Amino acid sequence: MASNEGESVHLDVVLEKFGGFSRYNIQAMILISFAFFNNGMHCINYVMVAEETPYRCKIEQCESQIKVFESPYNFTTPHNSRGCYKYTSDSEECSPNSFNISSVEPCNEWIYKKKDSFVAEFNLACQDWKRTFVGTVHSIGLMCGLFFQGILSDRIGRKAAIIIAGLAAALFGISKSFATTYLSYIVLEWFEATFGENCSPAFILGVELVHGDYRLHQQIFFCVMAALGGVLFSLAAYIVPYWRDFVQVIYAPSLLFILYYFVMDESVRWLLSKGKKEQATKLLLKIAKINKTKLDEKLLVNIRCEDNGTNSALLSTLKSKIVIKRFLTCLIWWTSCTFISFGLVVNIDSLAGNKYLNFAIMSLSDIPASVAMVFILKRFKRKKPLLISFLTAGVLCLLHPLVPREYLWLSTGVYFLGRFVSTFTFGTVYIYTSELFPTYSRNSMHALCSAIGRIGSIVAPMTPLLTIYMESLPTILFGSISIVAGLTTLLVPDLDNEPLPDNVLEAEKIGSYPLTNISDKKTEE
Repeated sequence: MASNEGESVHLDVVLEKFGGFSRYNIQAMILISFAFFNNGMHCINYVMVAEETPYRCKIEQCESQIKVFESPYNFTTPHNSRGCYKYTSDSEECSPNSFNISSVEPCNEWIYKKKDSFVAEFNLACQDWKRTFVGTVHSIGLMCGLFFQGILSDRIGRKAAIIIAGLAAALFGISKSFATTYLSYIVLEWFEATFGENCSPAFILGVELVHGDYRLHQQIFFCVMAALGGVLFSLAAYIVPYWRDFVQVIYAPSLLFILYYFVMDESVRWLLSKGKKEQATKLLLKIAKINKTKLDEKLLVNIRCEDNGTNSALLSTLKSKIVIKRFLTCLIWWTSCTFISFGLVVNIDSLAGNKYLNFAIMSLSDIPASVAMVFILKRFKRKKPLLISFLTAGVLCLLHPLVPREYLWLSTGVYFLGRFVSTFTFGTVYIYTSELFPTYSRNSMHALCSAIGRIGSIVAPMTPLLTIYMESLPTILFGSISIVAGLTTLLVPDLDNEPLPDNVLEAEKIGSYPLTNISDKKTEE
């Protein structure tokens, strides 16, 4: 495509010449996907690290006669005491007559089935909330981190944000394996989740890498890498059962991000959004050389270059009422997705069979869901598939309580089907959100949606408390929220691989008509 002198050229016109899977793009996608691979292990590390460990009250006068973990003496502790109370005794003998069954006292020492477990080493018996609190702290850390990770990425660049967060994950993650107290571990867990999540800037870099026609296809590759990370996570947990060694194994690979300073390039779209046209042009010429593609000099001379500064990009975006409405809609999507997805992950232990195998299968089930997502979104755009997937997930949750308990295969099938739909929905929300906001605040807005949406993953562990009122209340809640979230998709425009908007004016008009026909003059502040 030739360009008349002085005519503004949208970046997507240039990216279209490189195709979707050129040599350079494949190299960049491999580098970006490593962040997803690591995220597949880090984001739910606590599921295996702080796993539930059986324990019982230590009965001094009986321990010498007990050769296994399970105590054969039911006269020492009350029924349903969960190992937290024992009958009082003034005798040193281990016999029914030695214990006063009308009087109980709290246990002060415990015997753990797995003595080197997280629960045993930090002596968390009868403090189950501390074990589950590790996951809550991780979710809170992600929420805190995403608030500034997006802003950091929009300010200093995608590449720098990926490297800094990746190395932070390695530093704080490995440090967790040397924690000597529960409090120190919790603090390090928060630091790791807050500063070590580089999946957000990596995703945005991937979105900005290719032309809109190929944006969806690369998501399959990223999802496969994330799924493989989940499989390796399960395999590592099985092969390396000691939690300290396991933590070191899953976080050590993040040290490789230090090499990204030398091998990864910045986002061309980000460079242009910051007015760095010379650097962007050099990078485009480098890409063209690697791909053995010849670029028309006029395209590079006339390529559109925004200069939006660094301080008011997010604020100028939030001044738009249209963008604010979409932002609030995205918040509902994200909260619903994290609420349901997190609930499915933390309840994986409730399934019959080997937990490591179940987790690996659950991770692998994300691959067909992502493949289906790509082809369905290419054919039916964004809005309709997202609406249907939200409604389907809601219906599955509402139907789950109706499945008879004796049909184990059916219950498990509904679970994994729910995971399939959940992955489809979450993947669609991820890509949809990144397409609705302008380049100079895209990562900030995407990260804000993800951060505030983490409220869902923080609240999800508390839902089992609702079962005291009604056993099926949690799943009814999951289903209802999913249906409401689905209906909110009617409030946003439908998209179909349009060029990404570079400023607020284009973001407001996206979905109405091609961005290349929109005047590139900026809205007055």
